[in-house]
Amino acid sequence: MEVIYKIIIGLVLVIVLPQLIKIITETSKTKKLEFSYLFIDGGMPSSHSSFVSALSTAIVMAEGITILSLITLAFSAVIIRDSFGIRLEVGKQKKILEKLDPSDSRIQKLRREGHTILQVCAGILFGFILMFLILNL
Repeated sequence: MEVIYKIIIGLVLVIVLPQLIKIITETSKTKKLEFSYLFIDGGMPSSHSSFVSALSTAIVMAEGITILSLITLAFSAVIIRDSFGIRLEVGKQKKILEKLDPSDSRIQKLRREGHTILQVCAGILFGFILMFLILNL
C-alpha cells in the first residue's frame, strides 16, 4: 500500500479511536449511551494531541527532516499547548462560577473542556505509536 494511503488511514484512526474510548468511559460512568458522547471535549486521551503527533510522525517518517516537517512540528506544539492551556483557564472560570452560583448544574459540564497534562501526553504517545506501527506494516 502506498505511504499516502497509510497516512490517511492512520490519521482517521487517531481521531476515531480516542473518541470511541471516551464514549466507552462516559457510558460506563453514566450507565447510559448518548449521541453527544461522540463529540466530547477533553478526556483521555487527547484526540487533538493524537492527531497532530501522528501527523508530525508521518511527515518526518515519510519526508525526513525538512522545512515541511519542522513547520508541522511547530504547529503541532501550538495545538498541543492550547489543548492543555484551555484546561487551566476553564478550571479557573469554573471555580469562580461555583462561588457565584453553586447550584447551577451547567457548571459541571465545564469539567470536560481542555485536557490534563496526562491526557495530552497519552494522546501524543497514542498518535506516535499508532502512526509508527501503521507506516511500518
